[in-house]
Amino acid sequence: MNNPTLQLAADYLDSTNTIVFLTGKAGTGKTTFLQNLRQSSQKRLAVVAPTGVAAINAGGMTIHSFFQLSFAPSVPGSLGQDSFYSAEKRDLLQNLEVLVIDEISMVRPDTLDQIDLVLRNIKASAHPFGGVQLLLIGDLAQLSPIIREDEWNILRPYYATPYFFSSQVLQKAPYVRIELDRVYRQKDQAFVDILNEVRNQHISAESLAILNARYLPDFKPGEADPYITLTTHNSIAQKINTERLDDLAAEEIVFAATIRGDFPKDAHPTETSLKLKTGAQVMFVKNDGTAEKRFYNGKIGTVSRIEHNTVYVSDKDGREIAVEPQEWTNVKYEAVEEAIKETNAGSFAQIPLKLAWAITIHKSQGLTFEQAIIDVSESFAHGQAYVALSRCRSLPGMVLRKPVSARNIIGDPAVIRFNEQAEALRPDRLTLERDREKYRLFLLSELFNFLPLQNRLKGFDPGLPGFQQEVLDVAAKFNLQLDPGRSRSASAYFLDKLRRAVENLHRQLPALIGQSKDKAAKADQLISWLMNRITLLEHFSANTFQTGAYLALRKKKQDNRERSYLEALNAVPNEALYQQILQWRETRAAAEKVMPNMILSEKTAAAIAEKLPATLKALGAIKGFGPHKATQYGAELITLIRNYQNPGTEQVSLF
Repeated sequence: MNNPTLQLAADYLDSTNTIVFLTGKAGTGKTTFLQNLRQSSQKRLAVVAPTGVAAINAGGMTIHSFFQLSFAPSVPGSLGQDSFYSAEKRDLLQNLEVLVIDEISMVRPDTLDQIDLVLRNIKASAHPFGGVQLLLIGDLAQLSPIIREDEWNILRPYYATPYFFSSQVLQKAPYVRIELDRVYRQKDQAFVDILNEVRNQHISAESLAILNARYLPDFKPGEADPYITLTTHNSIAQKINTERLDDLAAEEIVFAATIRGDFPKDAHPTETSLKLKTGAQVMFVKNDGTAEKRFYNGKIGTVSRIEHNTVYVSDKDGREIAVEPQEWTNVKYEAVEEAIKETNAGSFAQIPLKLAWAITIHKSQGLTFEQAIIDVSESFAHGQAYVALSRCRSLPGMVLRKPVSARNIIGDPAVIRFNEQAEALRPDRLTLERDREKYRLFLLSELFNFLPLQNRLKGFDPGLPGFQQEVLDVAAKFNLQLDPGRSRSASAYFLDKLRRAVENLHRQLPALIGQSKDKAAKADQLISWLMNRITLLEHFSANTFQTGAYLALRKKKQDNRERSYLEALNAVPNEALYQQILQWRETRAAAEKVMPNMILSEKTAAAIAEKLPATLKALGAIKGFGPHKATQYGAELITLIRNYQNPGTEQVSLF
């Protein structure tokens, strides 16, 4: 990594659990950093965002869905009871290590305090957020939290500002602010300087004059010029798009979305009834998942023809792209043993286009445009002008529908004050080393933390005499007087006790299976938990405790987790093929730089292994896969299936 600032941020996420606020101007690579982190992190990680569209774009869940929070304002200290969480949700939060909150500039302070209380209760920890590391990504110069006056009247007595940094937890918790300063979106330094002035809410008369030179009152883009209008109000954008579509003489074709499972309306990436005509200007709302990378989220083009379920779009270079329905997934997280896995709660399938003569500034956040017509004359919120102007790659690619005045650049003094004070939060290599040592001690305390085991024992007596006194009580005392010098002897002590407990449980398991499925399942879960901890204790009874070794060993154990006794009894049909499909999925996901569940879920993989589809049509009919994925991946999967059924036989038609 050539960028020292990016490397420092990566090191903080890799080797500490310090809260990190990752910020930077528009186009400095914050989204790319998140994508790389998801691919490389050894930690158990979840991604959330404040809105449905932001969550889908980030590949995660909304904050309120993930934590089951109310949208109503919450007075500090009024939340924290976690009894309404299911056992699965508690396991998920108990195992969480990194929580990424994207678009943090739009998150209210009471929301962050609610998250803090939930995690501290779930983990029974006094650490901020229960010891979970937060990565807060966003730019305070961009869109701010939306809080109605009546909501702010409730929160005002407790918070100095409506921004996340005024939360009570961040008034006490140590965190670092890392600012990315290299702009990748714009190459013209003069344009970058103007954007910086707008971002800092102080634009000079000279810069304003250069900007307003792009005011072209009689400008009308030609049919071949893919300009998009950015405006402050949704009604204006809809009016422009409807009028321009009606002006086209071609036949109107309506594409209906297919929605399965749980996919909230506010997360729909495009219209459920998408009206298109030949000649319509459209914007892609998804990245091309194939190796060709023919389009990306925000790319503008023109519909050249429509045939059946395929829309052909010509880009500015004259290339025609065949566009078929794509699928978006609504990610949910679940705990599997001590790992966190993504699952697909629902899906939205539609042509990945939307009319793009105009969109709102709010919906343009995170996108990049080569050519845009901008109207910020009716700006009503902090950051709107900066978001709109910074979407453009270059000044020549921008046209102003109305002149920009200084009053259109709305700023918030609270943000300016925070940014000035936050200079003291800038980390360096010395602070990194200090925070690494703090993290090492935190992980050491985690190694001897048997609270999750204690929770599993509630209401269930597995018949382990002396376990409370010899294991749970001793571990609690050791953590009160944490001593790295005694970690090897402590590991050896607990290793012996846990091995005996596992032997005892294994002897009881056959009888428990005959008595009660519930008791057998709980005993099986206890064995799995104990075996995972035994693996760690075996290593550290012979070696000095080090952060890297601990994380690598734990991840290896998760990746190569042995199947439990009950899992073996309930193995999926054609287990060998199922494992081959999962391996294929991992390889495909790595090549396409997406999460494995974006290719297919484990449940779908099990269904494919069980049903052994012989044709693309049969494969496409499997729930969770569908015709589009069958077209995209079918040849490879059916080859796997046929080789499994008849090794070495000649391949025949897939249809």
